[in-house]
Formats: sequence, structure tokens, C-alpha cells
Amino acid sequence: MNGKTTTAQLVCRELGFDAVELNASDTRSKRSLTEEVSQLLSNTSLSNFASGHGGAATSRHHVLLMDEVDGMAGNEDRGGVQELISLMKTSKVPIICMCNDRQHPKIRSLANHCFDLRFSKPRVEQIRGAMMSVCFREGVKLKPEALDQIILGSNQDVRQILHHLAVFSANNKSMDSEQTKKDANLAKKDLKFGPWDVCRQVFNESDRKNMNIHQKSDLFFYDYSIGPLFVQENYWKARPKSTQNEGRVALLQQLAKAANNIADGDLVERAIRSGNNWSLLPTQVAATPLYLIAIFSCVLPGEAMSGHLSGEIQFPAWLGNNSKKNKMDRLSQELLSHMRLKISGNKTDVALEYSRSVLGLVLRPLLTGLEGVTEAVEAMNAYGLAREDLDSVTEVAQWSGKQDLFSKIDSKVKAAFTRALNKTAVVARPTSRKKRSAQEDEAYGDDDEDHVSEDEEDDDDITTDALIKIKKPAAAASSSKKAAATSSASGKGRGKGKK
Repeated sequence: MNGKTTTAQLVCRELGFDAVELNASDTRSKRSLTEEVSQLLSNTSLSNFASGHGGAATSRHHVLLMDEVDGMAGNEDRGGVQELISLMKTSKVPIICMCNDRQHPKIRSLANHCFDLRFSKPRVEQIRGAMMSVCFREGVKLKPEALDQIILGSNQDVRQILHHLAVFSANNKSMDSEQTKKDANLAKKDLKFGPWDVCRQVFNESDRKNMNIHQKSDLFFYDYSIGPLFVQENYWKARPKSTQNEGRVALLQQLAKAANNIADGDLVERAIRSGNNWSLLPTQVAATPLYLIAIFSCVLPGEAMSGHLSGEIQFPAWLGNNSKKNKMDRLSQELLSHMRLKISGNKTDVALEYSRSVLGLVLRPLLTGLEGVTEAVEAMNAYGLAREDLDSVTEVAQWSGKQDLFSKIDSKVKAAFTRALNKTAVVARPTSRKKRSAQEDEAYGDDDEDHVSEDEEDDDDITTDALIKIKKPAAAASSSKKAAATSSASGKGRGKGKK
């Protein structure tokens, strides 16, 4: 839509390069990509000899155009991106890669190995000047206002604008504004915006000024699961046009208004998801014509911060922070289950109080050297912790900006501490006891002394302990058979001597 491929081809033609293009219609797997590049390097692969045709001849100067590299996925293009990155490191042939989704994970890794040149949509004024020249040469009479309707309806796509002008002017060389507006609405380009595009339109005044309340609320439904998070992450980067000459106090007031709207929208979303009440979903976005049901999460923040974004749109950090929070919650619960008999706090106390104190009791003796191993082991046993729990305690107790003491301990001290702790730490396991039936219990009666004596006998019996394995004499029967066979054989031998 932005003319990336055309620009690359024009640059290659201007510099005298022969461009070999591989787009989404070609198979760009690791194997096929290697063969294509080998042809570019004037090396014909053996597969071409076997098929009866060689590679196409290229000039001395050639360049590889990889179009739509963000679409290199699936079984057909398996391993293509990794092979392309490796070729960039070794090949002397210029490689130009083009994509539509810059935020794709594959493109993020690919961008680290090439020059990142970003294309933006041409402005309406730029397209209008070029299209007015085309209309003048073709003899088409069209007002600039009518042409702006076509440009906006085509989402500033130059190719589609030329197509619309050719179709509209096929029967009539003169078009008025009303007819052009109707035709532009009928031929309006259907687009699916990503969360980055939605967030930009929420705060960009030039995009919002031609939208009504329904079009603004429709931005929310492109991806209502993550769209509010983008708004929450980037609303503070917007610079409202209404506060340009008002100072910082007015800017802070607008920021506070947008923050309150986002918070109210989050309350509505919680009511939707916790109670599975999806009928409130439009309530989260907009209001009815008569009553303001709730403050929504997309329209009002954009109204408060309508202007322009001063920085790049960032991915919501809430997702990563929420994942980290769930992990810390799980580790704190595991530590609480191990320390429950030694402490009197809950899971929150373990995360905020006990973890830091226990970590200090264990690590400070280890910083002194091997002589502090015994004290550290005693501290671990005092709280009922195993060696694996120390990693959890370290992760829970490590706050941002605090010094990591565990990384300063010598590796020899760590190894000695692990060996000593494994020797002393005993994990309690349930022992298997012989179960008595209900009839046996009734036969024994209610004599407590009999039960106590039987329990003591069971405690002294090592066969009931699950931690002790007794080797069974499995070869007893076979040895008795061998002894019987030996005695019979010896009897037959003595009988042979008799006459």
C-alpha cells in the first residue's frame, strides 16, 4: 500500500542492479532459499541439472528482494527466516526485505541484522497533488473536496485511488462532490486494524475529527481483549491539543480525567468477565443516546487526550507484570506449605517479611566462606526448607534496585553448602502400615493397652517402614531344587559301584 516494492525496484534499476524477487507465492523454506541464493551467486544446483534446466542468468550486479517476509510461516517456509538471517551474515549480495507487520516476532529478530527503514502512509495533501495532475492529463474534472473523499475512503492507498478514478470517470468526465461522496462510501476499503493502529486513532486528532460516536466506539471492537491495555499503556504519551497553551496543570488535569475513565472501564470489564455478563460489553465502549450507562475505556480517554502521540506506541507491560505476579504468588504458596510448621504468617507475610529475613540468615554466613556453611544449613533446617526452596526464596525476596547477595557467593562455597544440606535435610514421607479390618478391631475390643502395644510393635518392626527395603530371598526355592538334584545324582553314582 505504501509502494515498498515499487520503491525497491526503482532503486535497483537506478543503480544498475538486476532484482530477483521472492514473494509469498514462492516457497521460501530453508532448502529452497539456499538453492535460490546459490543461483544468484552464479552457482547452479544439482537439482537444476536433474530437472533439465539451469538457473536464470543474472548480471554481475544483482540484489535479492524478499517481499512479505512476515508471511514466511507454515510447513512450506519452515526455517526460512533463520536461513535468511544466516545468509545476511555471510552473503555479499545485497538483500532487501519487506514486510507489512513490523511488530511480528519474526521481524523483530530479523530487524537486528539489517537496516530498519520504515515507510509511512503518504499524507492526503501529497496524494491530492499527484492525483489532480493525473486528472488534468486525463481530462477529468474533479474538485479537491471530492478527491479528498476518495482518498480517505481508500485509506490513502494510491493504487486503489487510481482504480476508483478510472472506474468513476469511465462514463462521466465531470463528477460533482455529492456523487463522488456516495461512490467513495460504496467503494470504501474494508480494513482490519491492529491494536497499534487502533491506539493511534484513539488519540490522533486528525483521525478522530471525521468520526462520529459510533465510529469511535467501533475502534474498541477490533480487539476488545487487548485494546484497553494499549490505551492504558500509552495514554500518558498523548499531548492534547486543548492544553498546548494552558501549561502543565491543564495537562495533568486531562491525564487525571483519562486515568479515571480507564479505571471505570476496568471495573466494567471486571463485571463482564467475573459474572460472564457479556451484555454489558457495549456499555464498556460507549453510552446510549439518552443515558450515560458507564464510563468506557476507549472513547472518553481519547476525548480527554485528543492530539498527537509524542512517542512510540508500546506493548502493554501489564501482561508481563501479571505473569510475574502469578509466578511470585505460586512460589510464595509453595514456601508457605514448607514453612507452615515453623512460622505463624500467611502467604503475604512470606512474600513481604519472611523471605527477605530467611535469605539474609542463609546468605550472610556463606559470604564469609566455608566456615559459614554449618550456620547456613542450620538456618535452612530451622525453617524446614530444602535446597530447591533457596532458589524460590531468592527470587521472591529479590526486589528491583536491591543487591543480589547470592551472586557474590563463591562456587565452592555453594557446592559445599548443597552437599551439607542434602545430608542433613530429611523429607518426611508417610509410612505404610498394615491395615486392620473392622471385624479385627471389634474382636480386639476397646482395650487401649492392646492398641498401644501393637502400635509400639509396629514401630519396632522394620518391615513396615517404607524407607527400608528388604531384599526378599527369591532364589530359595531354586536352591532347594538344586540341592535335591545333587543328592539324587550322588546316590546314583554310588549305586554304580555295586555288583
